Amino acid sequence: MGIWGNLKEIALPELLLLIEERKGVLTLREGGRPGLRLDVAQGRIGRAREGRRRLSLPELEERLLALTLGGKASFGFYPSERVGPVVGPRIRPLALKLSTLADEIRPVLHQLPNPEARFRLISARLLGNVRWDPLFLKALDLLAQGVSARALAQVLGIPLTEARYFLLTLSRSRRVRPEPTAPRPAATPIGRLVARFMPQG
Repeated sequence: MGIWGNLKEIALPELLLLIEERKGVLTLREGGRPGLRLDVAQGRIGRAREGRRRLSLPELEERLLALTLGGKASFGFYPSERVGPVVGPRIRPLALKLSTLADEIRPVLHQLPNPEARFRLISARLLGNVRWDPLFLKALDLLAQGVSARALAQVLGIPLTEARYFLLTLSRSRRVRPEPTAPRPAATPIGRLVARFMPQG
């Protein structure tokens, strides 16, 4: 039996747990974006596609986290659809991670740093947090050089939103600080000429 509805009625982590032991295809649609299609079987997520594009695990987690925070997508679960090989992440740990991150990020969503804003290390002292300390240790060399959330997400293999929240947490704990941004040339004929030929970083 299929399931249809909207994430206003049931949170995405709860939906994932609901279909954890079933086999079929879960589709999620929000606004004008291509639909997200997940193969589900044996307690795991297999192929994950947005439109025709196959998503990596960090990309999948980022989309699912965005959908969890947004809570507006429509969904359908189709047990009769053909499911490909299922070798992806286990559903239960993924659902619990999404629920935890969404609960923590939602109150500070508008305080998350810009994905391109760079942060630099000011203290290598661990936070004493079992979730963040392993990431902090992996990121120390990058943070010492100065790094953006986008670059950090790619190197650590975590969702971009999680990387932004990680940097916010480090900043609040006084482990990193934002790097100053270069001033923009004045809006004068000379300033516009300089801006035109300046390398974009």
